[in-house]
Amino acid sequence: MSDFQVPATPPERLKVRRTLREAFAVYRLLFARSVTVAAIVFGVIALLDIAWHASAGAERQLLAVLWFVLSFGGPLIVQGALVAIVRNVHEGVVPEKIGTLLGMSGARFWELLGAAILYGLCVLGGLILFVIPGLIVLARWSLLAPLIVLENCGVGEARRRSSSLVKGQGRTVLLCVLATWLIQAPVYVALSAGGLGYGTQTFLTFLASALTAPFTAHVLTVIYYRLSDPDRPIIHPSVSRWRSIWDGV
Repeated sequence: MSDFQVPATPPERLKVRRTLREAFAVYRLLFARSVTVAAIVFGVIALLDIAWHASAGAERQLLAVLWFVLSFGGPLIVQGALVAIVRNVHEGVVPEKIGTLLGMSGARFWELLGAAILYGLCVLGGLILFVIPGLIVLARWSLLAPLIVLENCGVGEARRRSSSLVKGQGRTVLLCVLATWLIQAPVYVALSAGGLGYGTQTFLTFLASALTAPFTAHVLTVIYYRLSDPDRPIIHPSVSRWRSIWDGV
């Protein structure tokens, strides 16, 4: 028998337009549940901010600490929960209830926090010192949250695994991440420069966060599945036959 072997088909290249289109399809499919998850967390953050402005003394200091912790940790919980819900439709199983999604994300909170700190510091340091290394880290470590939630990786393992998955497609991943930021940036620039009153700005910031945070999480999860499971569609074919995304029937 010949020793000749047909070389394996190389994995399909990641494409920016396709990735964003698939992420938007997930966003539309899961809109009600994803935005509700984000709204719960960002709503608590907004209420803490309002309470802080209305308080004084020791109570004001306590609320400031709570607001700071949740402002940093809340988006991580949202991202973790929304990564988990995409797994449901990717595998064709009924999405978990909102409380379950938040609980799953909360169980991985410290790993998500450690990853966010490491990622943020390395990207910022790279951008300040040399620019290019910061952009490389931005792309190579962009899948930390999906890996922590979907593969139960620790921070170090997630960093290595993310670099391995992104290897060879870093430029496309970087463009996907930057495109996601650019899509959302005008909203936050307008809010910052709009000269709005405190109440209006707080409400609109809450609304913008609840609407945009899911899309960011969905983009990262689509990238993860496109690189780790490229032969399967992002949304399982059976999902199109469900009468209700809430019940999976």
